[in-house]
Amino acid sequence: GLGDVYKRQVPATWRLRWEDRLSLAGGGYSELRSTINVKHKIIKLVEDASFNKANIQSYADTFSAQLIPLNFLLAGIVYFSTRNVQKALSMLVIDYSCGIRLSTATAFSAAINTAAKNGILIKGSNYLEELSKSDTVIFDKTGTITEGKPKIQTLQVLEKNMKEDEFLAFAAAAEEMSSHPLAVAILNEVKNRGIQIPEHKDTEIKVSRGIETLVNNDVIRVGSKKYMQENEIYTDNASDVIKGILNRGEILICVAKNKDLIGVIGVSDPPRENIKKAMNRLRNHGIDDIVLLTGDLRQQAETIASRMSMDRYESELLPEDKARDILKFQSIGSKVIMIGDGINDAPALSYANVGIALGSSKTDVAMEAADVTITSDDPLLIPGVVGLAKKTMKIIKENFTMAIGINSFAPVSYTHLT
Repeated sequence: GLGDVYKRQVPATWRLRWEDRLSLAGGGYSELRSTINVKHKIIKLVEDASFNKANIQSYADTFSAQLIPLNFLLAGIVYFSTRNVQKALSMLVIDYSCGIRLSTATAFSAAINTAAKNGILIKGSNYLEELSKSDTVIFDKTGTITEGKPKIQTLQVLEKNMKEDEFLAFAAAAEEMSSHPLAVAILNEVKNRGIQIPEHKDTEIKVSRGIETLVNNDVIRVGSKKYMQENEIYTDNASDVIKGILNRGEILICVAKNKDLIGVIGVSDPPRENIKKAMNRLRNHGIDDIVLLTGDLRQQAETIASRMSMDRYESELLPEDKARDILKFQSIGSKVIMIGDGINDAPALSYANVGIALGSSKTDVAMEAADVTITSDDPLLIPGVVGLAKKTMKIIKENFTMAIGINSFAPVSYTHLT
């Protein structure tokens, strides 16, 4: 299930240079392994887009096919009115179906290609139609609303006779091979201090909770306060420090050795530039409800939701909880856009009417699960693609009117002018 434990095998004998280690933590290994594949994926996404038809495009094909007999009917009317075979045959040249079909397909194709030129990959015209109908947008927090480049602001060691460097070394041992932004923050701090990471066993990741490993037969756990509580590790001895971290809007990371909390870390992750402007523009495009779903603590979620003027938030969620919330919104008739960047967001991206993977640091899993991929870190492209979808649907409806109107007027004008 989605909440199962994921294991990543990390040989304890690996001792990498700092540059290599941080490159791996930042996704460099994944990029090295799949640079060519990513290019092929992008090309394939654009090529496959033509096979994913929007409902209105299928309707256009069906409706235009039903109008073909009308051409023969008009030809018959002209013949019986004029007794002129040439005029009657000319009516067959006036075709509803071509105008309706071609104008619809062309509008969608132009929109998808325009989006691709601006770094937005849309998997099919059906998602453009869904985007135009959407009224609810759900954001993930870390790496989506925020930059995903956190830095350590608070460091408090709770274990007596343990120095900060030793404490950080334990934390880095668990996070060494993780690609999570919070892991990178710890690894960057360790690098800057020139701390050697101790040898450790394989790491075990528990999604949206934390990570653990063995160092000299001691279990080292790094993660959320809830993760500590689930493992019967009490945090009462750090309540004042934790309260201060949360009051400052920092992300809390707890570090435990066996059953003892040995320290806490406060990490800041500032919001992306223009993210609030992007949300305001979404409201101008008719989005009524902007929601935050995050695995972070309630106080952290409340701070960011208040700062971004979001309508509501939910915190301390697992990946399956986010997916479940998507279904709740859809059950009351909402058309939902989900925006995320990581593996934890993949279920919600799949369940949403339209899933959007945002940013250059998005994971391959998020890109596969999403219906729209924004390759840059500019959040203004989110309202941009919604606006493009609405404009495309408006043009298609105008084309319907023009194709039917002009073709219907043509027989009348032709019989009177000739």
